[in-house]
Amino acid sequence: MKILVVDDIYENRLLLDKLLSRMQHEVISVENGEQAVESLGSVNPDLILMDIMMPVMDGLEAIKTIRALPRDKWIPIFVLSALADDQNVLDGLQAGADDYLQKPFNRAILAAKLSSVQRAIDMQNLIIADAQQLKVYRDENEAEQRFLQSIFDKLIKQSDLKDDHLQFWLLPAKRFSGDLICARRVSSQQIYFMLADSTGHGLAAALPTVIVNQAFQAMTKKGLAVSIIVREINRLLHCQMPTGRFVALVLGMIDGEKKSIELWNGGLPDVFALDSRGNPAHAFRSTHPSAGILDNREFDDSCEIWHWRDSCELFMYSDGLTDAQAPDGQLFGQERVQQTLRQAPSGAEVAAIQQALAVHMAHRETQDDISCMAIHCR
Repeated sequence: MKILVVDDIYENRLLLDKLLSRMQHEVISVENGEQAVESLGSVNPDLILMDIMMPVMDGLEAIKTIRALPRDKWIPIFVLSALADDQNVLDGLQAGADDYLQKPFNRAILAAKLSSVQRAIDMQNLIIADAQQLKVYRDENEAEQRFLQSIFDKLIKQSDLKDDHLQFWLLPAKRFSGDLICARRVSSQQIYFMLADSTGHGLAAALPTVIVNQAFQAMTKKGLAVSIIVREINRLLHCQMPTGRFVALVLGMIDGEKKSIELWNGGLPDVFALDSRGNPAHAFRSTHPSAGILDNREFDDSCEIWHWRDSCELFMYSDGLTDAQAPDGQLFGQERVQQTLRQAPSGAEVAAIQQALAVHMAHRETQDDISCMAIHCR
């Protein structure tokens, strides 16, 4: 070990130097507490033996100063005391010392205490090494996460969500979201839309949304039927995702010329067509299992078609919204969703949901991805 001896009496320093050197320790000696503090950075000792009564800066002040310094490792400090200096020992321990050595020094006790310190140092070095290894892993993982996030952002931002008739909100529970919102306007009267909720959280949940998003983008660009698009999404998920990984989704098209909504709902909460007062004029129920569960032969791609008479707002959301918990464990629930929509000004439904949920959760972090979208139909 490297041991820093702090004592203003030359003979004491010389004695300890001889004793410790014979035990194969490296010894650095200084004359007072100020020198000990100043040399701490350059010496970087494993152990400090500190006398209390010294000029310039006494041992108590030196101990307090050393303990106040930011250090990557803990340096044990032993108080050096005479047989009758019980108060010095007590004061030293209260100031931050770990143990004490009595003068005159007993070689056997000194050797035993140094062995104990060495065991503690070995354990500390092991912990430091593990912490450094963990930091390297954490830094590498963070870099990989940022890289993956940049890829996901580029993939997901292909959809045309900047539309005057569209409001949306997506709140991920973690860095990567398992919820996905997409829209593509193909004419002044027609717009495709999709809200998806993948099982799980984080990266594992986000990966299936890449498949879903790419299929949606490619197939809506060609103007294909909703039933064809949803069937292909189901086929891709069923073939490429492991068992137990599936995606609840709503996919459809709004046609302003025909005043119609064509919609497929598999595993998501009811989608509401809201009248001017925020009341449901129609509800699109989930009549299918989530995409990716059934193989292509068993899959049902039939859609529901509904025609509106007066302008309405089509509102959809993931179950992360209704499952959001207040501090007392109460769920936000579908009833509160509908109440919020009834009270919201037309065209501000999503903002109203955000505000109501923030109050309900008392601004705590969400445990599940939350998403919702509203599209004006006229």
